[in-house]
Amino acid sequence: MSTRGKILTAAAIIFFVCVVVWVVRTTPTEPPPLEKFDPPTVMEYEGNTITEEKDGVIIWELTCEKMRIDTITQNMELDGITGKFFQHDQDKSWELKAKRGVYYKSDGNIFVEGDVEVTNSDGAKLTCDKLEWLNAEEKVIANGNVKISKDDLRAFGDTAYSNDNFKHFGLIGNARVLKGVKDDADIPPREDL
Repeated sequence: MSTRGKILTAAAIIFFVCVVVWVVRTTPTEPPPLEKFDPPTVMEYEGNTITEEKDGVIIWELTCEKMRIDTITQNMELDGITGKFFQHDQDKSWELKAKRGVYYKSDGNIFVEGDVEVTNSDGAKLTCDKLEWLNAEEKVIANGNVKISKDDLRAFGDTAYSNDNFKHFGLIGNARVLKGVKDDADIPPREDL
Protein backbone atom coordinates (compact mmCIF):
# COMPACT_ATOMS: atom_id res chain seq x y z
CA MET A 1 0.00 0.00 0.00
CA SER A 2 1.34 3.38 -0.89
CA THR A 3 1.88 6.21 1.56
CA ARG A 4 -1.02 8.08 0.14
CA GLY A 5 -3.33 5.05 0.65
CA LYS A 6 -2.10 4.65 4.24
CA ILE A 7 -2.82 8.33 4.98
CA LEU A 8 -6.34 8.09 3.51
CA THR A 9 -7.05 4.89 5.46
CA ALA A 10 -5.79 6.47 8.71
CA ALA A 11 -7.88 9.61 8.05
CA ALA A 12 -10.97 7.46 7.37
CA ILE A 13 -10.42 5.50 10.60
CA ILE A 14 -9.91 8.70 12.64
CA PHE A 15 -13.03 10.24 11.05
CA PHE A 16 -15.05 7.08 11.82
CA VAL A 17 -13.82 7.05 15.46
CA CYS A 18 -14.71 10.76 15.82
CA VAL A 19 -18.23 10.12 14.46
CA VAL A 20 -18.74 7.19 16.87
CA VAL A 21 -17.49 9.26 19.84
CA TRP A 22 -19.72 12.19 18.83
CA VAL A 23 -22.80 9.93 18.49
CA VAL A 24 -22.17 8.27 21.86
CA ARG A 25 -21.60 11.58 23.69
CA THR A 26 -24.59 13.44 22.21
CA THR A 27 -27.14 10.63 22.56
CA PRO A 28 -29.17 11.17 25.78
CA THR A 29 -29.05 8.35 28.27
CA GLU A 30 -32.80 8.68 29.04
CA PRO A 31 -35.49 9.98 26.79
CA PRO A 32 -36.96 13.25 28.07
CA PRO A 33 -40.08 12.71 30.18
CA LEU A 34 -43.32 13.13 28.32
CA GLU A 35 -45.54 15.95 29.49
CA LYS A 36 -48.28 14.48 31.62
CA PHE A 37 -51.72 15.47 30.41
CA ASP A 38 -54.66 15.14 32.76
CA PRO A 39 -58.00 15.59 31.07
CA PRO A 40 -60.22 18.20 32.73
CA THR A 41 -62.46 16.81 35.46
CA VAL A 42 -65.16 19.43 34.93
CA MET A 43 -67.14 19.89 31.74
CA GLU A 44 -69.30 22.98 31.23
CA TYR A 45 -72.49 23.29 29.19
CA GLU A 46 -75.01 26.04 28.58
CA GLY A 47 -78.79 25.69 28.30
CA ASN A 48 -79.22 22.03 29.28
CA THR A 49 -82.14 20.07 30.73
CA ILE A 50 -81.92 17.05 33.03
CA THR A 51 -84.83 14.78 34.01
CA GLU A 52 -85.55 12.04 36.52
CA GLU A 53 -87.83 9.16 35.60
CA LYS A 54 -89.35 6.42 37.72
CA ASP A 55 -91.10 3.48 36.07
CA GLY A 56 -91.18 5.40 32.78
CA VAL A 57 -92.86 8.44 34.34
CA ILE A 58 -91.06 11.78 34.56
CA ILE A 59 -90.74 12.83 38.21
CA TRP A 60 -89.00 16.16 37.59
CA GLU A 61 -87.08 18.11 34.99
CA LEU A 62 -84.62 20.95 35.50
CA THR A 63 -83.43 23.40 32.87
CA CYS A 64 -80.48 25.64 33.62
CA GLU A 65 -78.60 28.46 31.97
CA LYS A 66 -75.23 26.93 32.82
CA MET A 67 -74.21 23.47 34.01
CA ARG A 68 -70.86 22.14 35.24
CA ILE A 69 -70.44 18.37 35.46
CA ASP A 70 -67.72 16.68 37.49
CA THR A 71 -66.65 13.84 35.19
CA ILE A 72 -65.57 11.69 38.14
CA THR A 73 -68.59 11.96 40.49
CA GLN A 74 -71.12 12.97 37.78
CA ASN A 75 -72.45 15.65 40.18
CA MET A 76 -73.82 18.72 38.42
CA GLU A 77 -73.59 22.35 39.51
CA LEU A 78 -76.48 24.33 38.05
CA ASP A 79 -76.93 28.08 37.53
CA GLY A 80 -80.14 29.90 36.58
CA ILE A 81 -82.50 27.02 37.33
CA THR A 82 -86.10 26.60 36.20
CA GLY A 83 -87.82 23.28 36.59
CA LYS A 84 -90.94 21.24 37.17
CA PHE A 85 -91.91 18.57 39.67
CA PHE A 86 -94.89 16.51 38.53
CA GLN A 87 -97.83 15.12 40.56
CA HIS A 88 -99.11 12.48 38.17
CA ASP A 89 -101.91 11.31 40.43
CA GLN A 90 -103.52 14.78 40.30
CA ASP A 91 -102.24 16.11 36.95
CA LYS A 92 -100.58 19.02 38.74
CA SER A 93 -97.07 20.33 38.53
CA TRP A 94 -94.87 22.53 40.66
CA GLU A 95 -92.61 25.02 38.95
CA LEU A 96 -89.25 25.80 40.54
CA LYS A 97 -86.96 28.81 40.12
CA ALA A 98 -83.60 29.28 41.84
CA LYS A 99 -80.29 31.00 41.20
CA ARG A 100 -78.07 27.95 41.68
CA GLY A 101 -78.03 24.38 42.83
CA VAL A 102 -76.40 20.95 42.78
CA TYR A 103 -77.70 17.62 41.49
CA TYR A 104 -76.01 14.68 43.25
CA LYS A 105 -75.86 11.79 40.80
CA SER A 106 -75.11 9.07 43.37
CA ASP A 107 -78.42 9.43 45.24
CA GLY A 108 -80.48 11.67 42.93
CA ASN A 109 -80.82 14.43 45.53
CA ILE A 110 -81.16 18.07 44.46
CA PHE A 111 -80.14 21.13 46.46
CA VAL A 112 -81.04 24.65 45.28
CA GLU A 113 -80.55 28.08 46.83
CA GLY A 114 -80.85 31.76 46.04
CA ASP A 115 -84.32 33.32 45.67
CA VAL A 116 -86.00 29.92 45.64
CA GLU A 117 -89.60 30.12 44.44
CA VAL A 118 -91.95 27.18 43.90
CA THR A 119 -95.47 27.63 42.50
CA ASN A 120 -98.09 25.10 41.51
CA SER A 121 -100.93 25.09 39.03
CA ASP A 122 -103.46 25.68 41.89
CA GLY A 123 -101.86 29.01 42.79
CA ALA A 124 -99.99 27.82 45.89
CA LYS A 125 -96.56 29.35 46.32
CA LEU A 126 -93.52 28.56 48.47
CA THR A 127 -90.51 30.84 48.84
CA CYS A 128 -87.38 30.13 50.86
CA ASP A 129 -83.61 30.56 50.97
CA LYS A 130 -82.72 26.90 50.32
CA LEU A 131 -84.63 23.85 49.15
CA GLU A 132 -83.62 20.19 49.06
CA TRP A 133 -85.23 17.26 47.24
CA LEU A 134 -84.41 13.92 48.90
CA ASN A 135 -84.95 11.44 46.09
CA ALA A 136 -85.10 8.14 48.00
CA GLU A 137 -87.75 9.50 50.38
CA GLU A 138 -89.45 11.72 47.78
CA LYS A 139 -89.28 14.45 50.40
CA VAL A 140 -88.87 18.22 50.06
CA ILE A 141 -87.21 20.31 52.77
CA ALA A 142 -87.27 24.11 52.55
CA ASN A 143 -85.02 26.12 54.88
CA GLY A 144 -84.64 29.78 55.75
CA ASN A 145 -87.38 32.43 55.59
CA VAL A 146 -89.98 29.91 54.49
CA LYS A 147 -93.29 31.35 53.32
CA ILE A 148 -96.18 29.32 51.94
CA SER A 149 -99.22 31.06 50.49
CA LYS A 150 -102.44 29.93 48.86
CA ASP A 151 -105.62 31.93 48.51
CA ASP A 152 -106.11 33.69 51.89
CA LEU A 153 -103.70 31.42 53.81
CA ARG A 154 -100.13 32.42 54.73
CA ALA A 155 -97.72 30.15 56.60
CA PHE A 156 -94.25 31.07 57.84
CA GLY A 157 -91.44 29.15 59.50
CA ASP A 158 -87.76 28.37 59.64
CA THR A 159 -88.21 25.00 57.91
CA ALA A 160 -90.98 23.39 55.88
CA TYR A 161 -91.19 19.82 54.68
CA SER A 162 -93.41 17.68 52.50
CA ASN A 163 -93.09 13.95 52.08
CA ASP A 164 -96.30 13.29 50.17
CA ASN A 165 -95.45 14.73 46.76
CA PHE A 166 -96.17 18.36 47.72
CA LYS A 167 -99.76 17.64 48.84
CA HIS A 168 -99.25 18.78 52.45
CA PHE A 169 -96.54 20.80 54.15
CA GLY A 170 -95.37 20.86 57.76
CA LEU A 171 -93.61 23.78 59.45
CA ILE A 172 -90.84 23.66 62.06
CA GLY A 173 -89.31 26.52 64.03
CA ASN A 174 -91.02 29.89 64.55
CA ALA A 175 -94.05 28.57 62.71
CA ARG A 176 -97.15 30.68 62.29
CA VAL A 177 -100.19 30.30 60.08
CA LEU A 178 -102.52 33.14 59.18
CA LYS A 179 -105.94 32.68 57.60
CA GLY A 180 -108.07 35.35 56.00
CA VAL A 181 -105.15 37.37 54.62
CA LYS A 182 -106.17 39.20 51.46
CA ASP A 183 -102.88 40.99 50.83
CA ASP A 184 -99.35 40.40 52.12
CA ALA A 185 -99.36 44.00 53.39
CA ASP A 186 -102.05 42.90 55.92
CA ILE A 187 -99.66 40.48 57.63
CA PRO A 188 -98.82 41.72 61.14
CA PRO A 189 -95.18 41.61 62.26
CA ARG A 190 -94.18 38.62 64.38
CA GLU A 191 -94.02 40.76 67.55
CA ASP A 192 -97.73 41.73 67.25
CA LEU A 193 -98.93 38.14 67.54
